[in-house]
Amino acid sequence: MLQSIQGDLAKQKQDMKDMAKNIKEAINTNIDEIFCRIELKTIELENKIERQQNTIDFLEKQVRKKNVVFFGVDETEQNYEELLEIMLNIINCTMKISCQKWEVETVTRIGKKFYKTRPVVVTISTKSRKIELFRKKKTLENSGIYIKEDYPPNVLQKRKELQDVLKQELNSGKRVALHYDKIVTLKTLATMDLTANTENKNKRFIKVVKLKVGAQ
Repeated sequence: MLQSIQGDLAKQKQDMKDMAKNIKEAINTNIDEIFCRIELKTIELENKIERQQNTIDFLEKQVRKKNVVFFGVDETEQNYEELLEIMLNIINCTMKISCQKWEVETVTRIGKKFYKTRPVVVTISTKSRKIELFRKKKTLENSGIYIKEDYPPNVLQKRKELQDVLKQELNSGKRVALHYDKIVTLKTLATMDLTANTENKNKRFIKVVKLKVGAQ
């Protein structure tokens, strides 16, 4: 009887060990599944945030494409209309560009008002007018005023970081330039002519092939 009791006790202990092991494995499996679901959800949220940020960056880039930033414009205006007249006077009289009032969507000072003159962001209604402004930016020499593109803060930081690399590339004799937030290689005239000739030849070849196919 004692041996039977000892046998039952040993079996019961083993059953308890097996049960504890099964419970532990079940808990670990559940925890793993929970963490797996959380991880997948986190990845989905990160991807969604990244897509949204890319959309925001794209929209901001499109909006800023119409902007021209003027530096060095004395801050003497008292209201919006006066600032608008000042900027139109600079564009028409100093830069010798005929610009009507309706061609300027908005003008605004950026930054907090301190002792330093704040830049003026001018939003131009047409791309052609903006291109003309940058073509004639040399007319602002000796006026204390200069213009630049309007870049988002993250792009400005990236351009600042690339200045040293750009300088090294230029010193090594490479034809490069800073375009938005990247350093790009400029095509030489010979390369551009060769590319143009190749494209023309390809177009002529395609045209001949089409004619032959049509004849058949």
